[in-house]
Amino acid sequence: MTTRRELIAGAGVAALGLAAWGRAWAQGQPAAAAKPLDTLDFYLAPATPDFALSPSGKRVAVLRNKFSDKGIVSSIDVIDTDNAAAPPKSIAIGDHEANAVAWANDKRLLVWIVFDVTHKGYETEEIVRVVALDADGTNPKALFGNRSESLEYIHNLGAVIDFLPDDDDHVLMGAWEPLKGLPALYKVDVTTGDAVVLEYGEPRTSTWLTQKGVPMIRFDNDRAYGSKIMARAPGEKDWKFVHFFRNDQDPEFSIHGATAKPGIFYGSARKDGEDKITAREIALANLELGPPMMTPERVDARGVWLDQRGALMGVTWKDDKRAYDFADKALAPHYAAIGKYFGPDLSVTLHDADADHQRFLGTASGPRQPGVYFLYDRKTHAVTELGYEHPHLTEDRLGQSHVLTVKTRDGAEIRAYLTQPASGKPGPLVVMPHGGPESRDDWGYDPWAQALAAQGWWVLQVNFRGSGGYGLAFAEAGWKRWGDRMQEDVEDAADQAIAQFKLDAGRVAIVGGSYGGYAAMMGAVRRPDFYKAVVSIAGVSDPIDMLKWERSDDGTPVKYHYEFWKKRIGDPDADAAALTKASPRRRAAELKAPLFLIHGFLDETVPVNQSKDMVKAMTAAGHKPEYWEIPKEGHSASTRRRDRDRLDRVIAFLKPRLA
Repeated sequence: MTTRRELIAGAGVAALGLAAWGRAWAQGQPAAAAKPLDTLDFYLAPATPDFALSPSGKRVAVLRNKFSDKGIVSSIDVIDTDNAAAPPKSIAIGDHEANAVAWANDKRLLVWIVFDVTHKGYETEEIVRVVALDADGTNPKALFGNRSESLEYIHNLGAVIDFLPDDDDHVLMGAWEPLKGLPALYKVDVTTGDAVVLEYGEPRTSTWLTQKGVPMIRFDNDRAYGSKIMARAPGEKDWKFVHFFRNDQDPEFSIHGATAKPGIFYGSARKDGEDKITAREIALANLELGPPMMTPERVDARGVWLDQRGALMGVTWKDDKRAYDFADKALAPHYAAIGKYFGPDLSVTLHDADADHQRFLGTASGPRQPGVYFLYDRKTHAVTELGYEHPHLTEDRLGQSHVLTVKTRDGAEIRAYLTQPASGKPGPLVVMPHGGPESRDDWGYDPWAQALAAQGWWVLQVNFRGSGGYGLAFAEAGWKRWGDRMQEDVEDAADQAIAQFKLDAGRVAIVGGSYGGYAAMMGAVRRPDFYKAVVSIAGVSDPIDMLKWERSDDGTPVKYHYEFWKKRIGDPDADAAALTKASPRRRAAELKAPLFLIHGFLDETVPVNQSKDMVKAMTAAGHKPEYWEIPKEGHSASTRRRDRDRLDRVIAFLKPRLA
């Protein structure tokens, strides 16, 4: 976690070639309070999608989306922070959805606008453009305005890499350069909109990190789900390889942003012999890791919070709720006061800080609150609420989430989150294991969990051993334990939830994506009479075949991806017996519950044959699984509209089986 500005820079991954998550979309007004929640309610465009604090802290820009019969009308409210209660200056953006806003300097705003473009014979495409304008709404200029070929051919021109706090006139942006056919880093004038190429990346470069405007870290895609980190220290011309990481797992090594020391960056990593990932400094010249800044007791550090000039504000992590170790210890009581203001049901995340560290922007969110945007004034201790992300999703319409400490059958303790229907009435249970598996579920707002709870079902999310975020030993406890220990943890959590909350043990379903899809199928193999319905979305059905595919498709010199999975799943030769036992496809005859498989044809993370082969095995065993292959989709839904389509199909499949 870094600043709001660096979060916008993260959009460069999508801009330069990785699959992009689509924006939220809307059809009419949000539902009235008395109407039961529909899946559409969870996919409406945010009413307040973003906000930004000017470098001086004198003004806040708050982006607004309003719904009409014709679509979305967007605007920006500019608030004087010295008089936050006064009516804001409103700037009309137009009949397009805007999804991000930032200050290029104290006088000039940047706003990200999304256009839908439909070409004859093709699906609707989303086009992202950034417009710069003065704080009173005058002098608008489209960035890249001097590059007609980019405006014509490049979908996403919205990736800001560096806001250049020492240069009020320019920002650095990343985008594909169509004439050269390579990703490029541009210097863009925020007054004229003109863009000039500074340097080119490699064909698979996704984004850069800079120090005082000089690119020193580069991220290059390696297949759909992996990335290489490249670096060059000050004065060096050649890029050197630093680290591989997989986008579908919690990374063991991350670089967040530059320190004030030349060639030194903030990152998150663990040295040999350490259990937790901690924030530390990383020297680019020799890649030496500095000592841990702070090590959380139970979980890995999530990153650092930097101010708009890159100064360290604190180290952050998330156990159940967000937490910080502040560089300025005097900030701790202020953070506690903000938490007290919003109450125990919300978690507070800090984003922007002004140059004097007197004013902060943040969000408060929780299972029953998608997000409240706020301004905090350190001098007056005042919290000013600036807007709600989804004001129609009020607390009374969403389900409470319980934090469960689950005692496993072998005496370990794991964390799980149980979301109840808004009524709180005991009923069916949907078990929803996460993907990865070295990722984790968080306590907080989850649209799938809430949409399923809106059907009257309880939803269980389990951080089984083998999950990420809880240290190396916790992750290693799941290595080569696919099909047994990892499944046992999910089973133990389900049994405890049913007993503790008196749920209906005769109406239990299991739904998961990626590794979670594997866990769903394997769970039904292990307990054929327990689950009444099973949904696997892009799931692994046969670990042995998956390992063979990883080995054959791994183009890295050291077979990084194959070795990564062999260490975690098992050796397809030495561990063949255990992996055969852990294969839902090879044990398809034991799976009795109705099965629904969903898979994107273009999936490069888990090949579509993993679902096709499961369909064949189930059919051969005399079962009739349902199968939906999505022609132009990859591992994850590419837009929120398509994610809602998946959710609707899952609910339709579960309803008669949980009735």
